[in-house]
Amino acid sequence: MPNVEGGSLWELVERRAAATPADLAAIDEDGRTLTWDEVKTRAEQVAAGLAARGIGAGDVVSWQLPTWLESKLLVLALARLGAIQNPMLPIYREREVGFIVRQARSKLLVVPSTWNGFDFEAMAGSIAADVNASGGSLEVLVADKALPQGDPATLPPPPDPEADAVRWYFYTSGTTADPKGAQHTDRTILASALGMNACLEVTDADRNAVVFPFTHIGGIGWLFSALVVGFPTVYIERFDPARTVALIQEHQVTMAGAGTPFHMAYLAAPRQLPAGERLFPSVRVYCGGGAPKPPQLHYDIKAEMGGVGIVSGYG
Repeated sequence: MPNVEGGSLWELVERRAAATPADLAAIDEDGRTLTWDEVKTRAEQVAAGLAARGIGAGDVVSWQLPTWLESKLLVLALARLGAIQNPMLPIYREREVGFIVRQARSKLLVVPSTWNGFDFEAMAGSIAADVNASGGSLEVLVADKALPQGDPATLPPPPDPEADAVRWYFYTSGTTADPKGAQHTDRTILASALGMNACLEVTDADRNAVVFPFTHIGGIGWLFSALVVGFPTVYIERFDPARTVALIQEHQVTMAGAGTPFHMAYLAAPRQLPAGERLFPSVRVYCGGGAPKPPQLHYDIKAEMGGVGIVSGYG
């Protein structure tokens, strides 16, 4: 399977869909699947639906969806439009989200109605009311595994693939102060993805699992990596040790990327197995990020779970 590269995220989508249209691109815990051709087609439909709501090139769209297939489609639809994306972690609440959408001057805030016991719709509505009362213009889109649809024939031309425009705002939570935002272009994220693919010797035979919030830069980085190489991704909405372990086993994941708490949960599980059995026979590398890693954890993972152990990454 050929690797593809491009100057923009949308160009990567076009090239991957042309190279391997029928190959599996994504699967979720409910068994829903997308091929690369379906990814492109459905992203264009969502892009047209968003365009009908007035979203276009340069508009800032903040979004706070869980790790769903729809989140992947939203990212690619916004890339098709040339919008500036601001993914936010689902743990952010009114203080963080309110500050971020004001500073980013977001035009649209996309949230689920309720998720994981929290009313995102009410929070977003309150934030939008405050922003708009102060002279701003923020709309809210509630999207529960459903996104706006439209006719791709109505779309303007894709953004210039060679343009080094800022396309991403990623924010910290601002634990000790206001949230801090980092700006990225498509090509800065692509550079990180290419480096990771090379260091991990990623091929189209791999299968990756996103068990952490897709809105983290790691989730977006893995999307770029998958588009370049063509491997499928398993999207898991919420980490649950028993359920997540079963899904990684079922889908024969080869790259169990996550962070220290996830690896510690994996390490706890195989100690309940008979001697000599490995929890994830297909996993060859445990990618790590997002938190400090005790050195011994790497050696424990390598000894008890196989593969090369934990390979740390930085987004």
